[in-house]
Amino acid sequence: MTISESEKATCLPEHQYRFAVLKLVAAIKIQYAERNYGCYGMMMVDRFKDGDYLRNEKWDVFSVLDGDFSFLDDHSVYDGFVITGSEADAHSEDVPWILRLCDALKFLHSQKKRLLGICFGHQILARALGGTTGRAPVSVGWEIGLKSIKIDTNAVADLYGLKDFKSDILVFEIHRDQVSSLPPGAVVLASSSKTEIEMFAIGDGVLGIQCHPEFSKDLMSDIIVHNLRSNDIITVDMADEAIRSIKEREPDQEAIIQLCKKILKG
Repeated sequence: MTISESEKATCLPEHQYRFAVLKLVAAIKIQYAERNYGCYGMMMVDRFKDGDYLRNEKWDVFSVLDGDFSFLDDHSVYDGFVITGSEADAHSEDVPWILRLCDALKFLHSQKKRLLGICFGHQILARALGGTTGRAPVSVGWEIGLKSIKIDTNAVADLYGLKDFKSDILVFEIHRDQVSSLPPGAVVLASSSKTEIEMFAIGDGVLGIQCHPEFSKDLMSDIIVHNLRSNDIITVDMADEAIRSIKEREPDQEAIIQLCKKILKG
């Protein structure tokens, strides 16, 4: 059966979802990745959008690192905001855009906007809402590769209605900073052997996740080789171990993406 355009229009929900991606990565830092895999901000869109016309959505990407905070002018039109990863330190006290972003996130939270933070975004979201972040202890160091995290399935079921969520999942990680204490009202949704707060939530409208649901196996491997190992940020042995973990097993990306969509779209 063919559906006419007028019939499609009557099927569309009255409310069109609209989201903003706050891009926090300097283009020069990920030239290789973007040249081979596309715009980092659009990676988020590709992961979290729903293509069905019944989920009519609009996504905008703002380069916050370059000073674009214009999303605040039109904040009322957005249902949710995705805060991306970054090579910056979320605990920095003297970086103007980081301090301004903290204020922006406090404001958006006060307006009851849905907020999803990824890696650096997870950390800066925790800081902005009253938690603390910092460098992991030297004994912990970097966490890189495909890592296992443990999910509080009861909390996930209570908050998002996901009754059959896996208790142990494999995720992509690249970080040496972490959330060290929760914001008021937050609960831990996931932890790992190295990182106590892998995920946190405040109600059903704020979610921080340390892992990278937007990455693929190829992209992870390329970042490890071309960004970290080639610039002597990590050792050859660390890089080899991380790449081996990626090759040997498959990530549970769909589970994390499902959770992210729940926080953004309910």
